[in-house]
Amino acid sequence: MLRNKGIALIQVLIITMVLTILGLFITQSIRGQVNTALKIQTNVDLGLKIETAEAILIQELLTNIRYADKDSENALVKRWNFYGEPFQLNDYVMVKMQDLNGLLSFNVMSHSLAASLLAELGVEDHPARTFLDSLKDWIDKDDLKYINGAEKNYYRRMNLVGPRDGQLQTFNEVLSIKMGDILPLETWALYFTEQLTTSFNPLNAPPLILKALLQDQSRTDDIIAMRNSKELSPLRFTQMTGIDNDEYFNFATGRKIKVELLAESGNIHLKKQFVVEVKPYDPKRPVIITDVSWNKK
Repeated sequence: MLRNKGIALIQVLIITMVLTILGLFITQSIRGQVNTALKIQTNVDLGLKIETAEAILIQELLTNIRYADKDSENALVKRWNFYGEPFQLNDYVMVKMQDLNGLLSFNVMSHSLAASLLAELGVEDHPARTFLDSLKDWIDKDDLKYINGAEKNYYRRMNLVGPRDGQLQTFNEVLSIKMGDILPLETWALYFTEQLTTSFNPLNAPPLILKALLQDQSRTDDIIAMRNSKELSPLRFTQMTGIDNDEYFNFATGRKIKVELLAESGNIHLKKQFVVEVKPYDPKRPVIITDVSWNKK
C-alpha cells in the first residue's frame, strides 16, 4: 500500500513538473509573440511617420527656396540645411539632406579636386592617379589609354567586364573600375555621386571636400562655423576664399538632393534614404524620386 502511494506521489510530481514546464513554455511563447507583434506595430508606426515626414519635406522643397534662412517665418526653413548635418523635422523624424552639387560626380567632376580629396582620405598618389585615369578611360568612348588608366585589354586580361565607354549608371559601378577598391563603398558614398550634376557647390560640400579645395584648415574651419551659424553667403564665401561663380562653381543648391529620414522608438530604428529631384516649374514631373532604400548603412 505504501509503495503504491509512493508511486502515485511520484507520478503526481512528474505530471505537475510537466504541466509547470508546459505552462512556462506557453507563457514565454505568448510573451515572444506579443513582443513580435509590438515590434511590427512599432515598425508600421515609424514607417507611417517617415512617409508623412517625406510628404511634408517635399512640399516644403517645392514651395521654398533651397537655402536656410534663420529669419524665415517657416520653422523648417529656419532649421534645414543642404550639407548633410542632421536636423529635427518634427518630434519623431530626424533628417539629413545633402545637395548632390556639393559632392563630386564621377561623371563630371574636377579631377584635380578629386585627387586632393583622395589625398585627404589617405590614398597614396599612384593608386589615386591610377583610379582617376581609369575612370576617364571607363567613361570615354575611345580605346586610347591614359598614362595610368585601363582600357579593354586590361579588363579582358583580368577576366573582367569593362570599360563601359559611357557615364556611370549606378554607384556600385565604381568598384568595377581599376583601383575602384582604394576606398570602401561607404566612404565613396560620403563624398562622391554617380548622379549627373551641372556644377559644384562648395557651400554645401562636406568639410573634407572643403579642406581639399581650400588647402587651408583654418579657412575651412571658419567657413564651416559660419555655415553652421547660417551666416555664410555666396558673397562672404567669395570674400574669404577668392572663389567665385564660373563654369564649374555655382553657389545655388542643386535640384538633386540625397535625403535620409530616421525615426526611432526605444531600441527600434527605421531609416529611409532616397534621391529627390525637385523641379517646381515642371507641370508634368515636379518631383522625381530615385535610389530608394530602407535601413541601408
